[in-house]
Amino acid sequence: MRICIKITAILISFLCLSSISKAQELDPLQQKALSDKLAEYFAAIEREGTEVQKQECDFLIGSSEDSLVRQFIALEAYEHYMTSPVMGSEAVAIHVLDNWFIPGKVKMKSDIDLINARVYADFNRQSLVGMMAPEISMQSMDGRDVTLFGEGKGASGASGSGRHAVLYFYDTDCSKCKIETILLRNMLEDNDYPVDLVAVYAGDDRQAWESYAHGQLAVDSDKVNVIHLWDPELDSDFQRKYGVLQTPRMFLLRPDGVILGRGLDSEALYAMLRGIFSQQELNYGSEESAALFDGILAAEDGKGPDRQRVCDLVDYISSGTVHKGDTLMFRQLSGDLLYYLATRSGEGIKEGLKYLIDENINGCPEAWDSQDDSLKVVGFAAIMDDLLSKAMSGTLVPDIKVPGEYVTSRKSKTGDFRLDRLRGGNNIIMFYTEGCEICKAEKAAIRNIAAGDRSVRALFVNVDGILAGNPSLADALFDSFDLSVLPYIVLSDRKGKVMRRYLSYR
Repeated sequence: MRICIKITAILISFLCLSSISKAQELDPLQQKALSDKLAEYFAAIEREGTEVQKQECDFLIGSSEDSLVRQFIALEAYEHYMTSPVMGSEAVAIHVLDNWFIPGKVKMKSDIDLINARVYADFNRQSLVGMMAPEISMQSMDGRDVTLFGEGKGASGASGSGRHAVLYFYDTDCSKCKIETILLRNMLEDNDYPVDLVAVYAGDDRQAWESYAHGQLAVDSDKVNVIHLWDPELDSDFQRKYGVLQTPRMFLLRPDGVILGRGLDSEALYAMLRGIFSQQELNYGSEESAALFDGILAAEDGKGPDRQRVCDLVDYISSGTVHKGDTLMFRQLSGDLLYYLATRSGEGIKEGLKYLIDENINGCPEAWDSQDDSLKVVGFAAIMDDLLSKAMSGTLVPDIKVPGEYVTSRKSKTGDFRLDRLRGGNNIIMFYTEGCEICKAEKAAIRNIAAGDRSVRALFVNVDGILAGNPSLADALFDSFDLSVLPYIVLSDRKGKVMRRYLSYR
C-alpha cells in the first residue's frame, strides 16, 4: 500500500509541476484538477493509520518545488483532515499545522486563519485519539478532591481499574446536552455495559448541578458507575486539555486511560461499545492455539514450564489485550489457555492454571458476561478451580488415616497411616492406580530418593483398592485432594503442611 501511495504522490507532483507556470496564483482549472487528484489521494490512504497519513502528507507537500503548488497542497490537506468524518483525522491536520504552517514553511491564506488554527490546535492537541487522556483534578459532589486519568490512572484514579470510561462534559443550560444526556442514559441502561461514566458539569451553579445529576443523569444500571465532578473555578484547565469550547463533549477511554474516541455522540459511542463488548461466540482449545502455547511454554529440560513462566504468560495476555481495551482477544487467548492447561499435567502447569483462573477469569467477571462464555469458560473454570483449591500449598494435610505402603531409608511396611503424621522432614504422599506405567516409574524414583535420604518418608496410596473396599474413605480423599488424574504427588513437611503438589520425581 505504501508503494502505491508514494507513486500516487509522485504523479500528483509531476502533474502539478508540468502544468503550472511561474504565475502568481493557480487558475481555477488548475485548482480543480489538482483538488480532484488530491481527493483521490486522500481516499487512497483513508484506511491507513494517522502516523502513515502524516508521513504521506509531509512527503506530498515537500515534494513540490513550486511554492504555490506546495501552499495549495498544504491547505487542501489541512482542510481535508479538519473536516473529515473519520474520527481522529484532526491529528493529521494539527501535524500539518505544526510542521508546515507554524514554522513558516508554507503560508496560510491570512494571519487570522493561522491564529484560528493555532487556537484550535492548542485546545485539541492534548486529547487526540491514541493519546493518554490528560490528568484532571476536580471536586466530587461531596467536596472531595478527585484526580483522574494521566499516566497510570484509570477512571477510578488508580492503576488497573479494568473498566472503560465515558468522559462526558455537559452544561445544565445547554439544549443539546439535555437531548444527548437522555440518549446517553437510555443507551447505557438498555445495554448494561460495564463502564465508568465520568460526568463533568462545565458550569458553576451547584443547585442546578445536583438537580441534573440526580435527575437526568441518574443511570439505572448496576454495571455503570457514575462519577459526578465539577470545577467551578476552572483550575483544572479541562477546556484546553479536552477541547471543551462548547458542550456536549464526549470521549471514550480504554481502561489504561488511552483515548479511543473523541467528539462522540451517543450513537457513535454505542457503536464503539458494542464492538468492544461484543457477544461474539468464541470457540476455545483449537489445535492451532495448543501449538502456539506448546512453543511459548516449552522448557529446555523437557519437564514442562515452572509456575512463574505460566504466570508471566497470563500477565502478558492481560497487559496486551483487556488492559488496552481489547476484550475480544482477551477472551480468546485466556479461554484457549484455560483449555490448554486443563488438559496437561505438572506442577508448573497446574499452579499456573490456578493463577489464570484467579486473575483472568474470576478476576475479570465483566469480560465473561455472555451466556456462551458462562458455559464454555466460567463454568469450566469453576470445576477446575474446585479441584485446584484442594490441598493448596501452605495448608495442612487433612488428618485422614489411609491404608498404604510406608517407606523410609531403612524399611518398608504396610498398614494404616495418618496423612498428617508421617514424621519426616520431607513427606512424599503418592496416590496411584494399578496398571499405570507412569505410576510405576514415579514409585521407583521415589523409593530411590527415600533410600538415600533419611529425612524423606514416602507413603504410597492405592486409590483403586480404596474405591473398591472403602467408598466413604474414597469420598473423603476426593474431597481433600485433586485425584482427577493419577499419579498425584504431594510433598509435606514435619508439621503436616503442604509444601508442594502435582510433583513428578521421574
